[in-house]
Amino acid sequence: MIWLVIILSGLTNFAARYSMFSGLNFLRLPTSLFVDETGVPFEGSPSKIYAAFIACCIALLTRSILFTIVVGLTALWALS
Repeated sequence: MIWLVIILSGLTNFAARYSMFSGLNFLRLPTSLFVDETGVPFEGSPSKIYAAFIACCIALLTRSILFTIVVGLTALWALS
């Protein structure tokens, strides 16, 4: 059973890393936080923009994905 877990985790890791370099473009990041898919400027609540700014700053300072998510969601909850 342990060998199956090791092999599956290795294949999952390989697939995740290979997909970035294989040319598969089904997952695209938006060009900007302030523009939606159609190119229309974002007209949502300012609390989302502030929370995104806080999360970006935390990401640049800590380089921790988990901490960035927690702080970003906490900021969004606190600002809403």
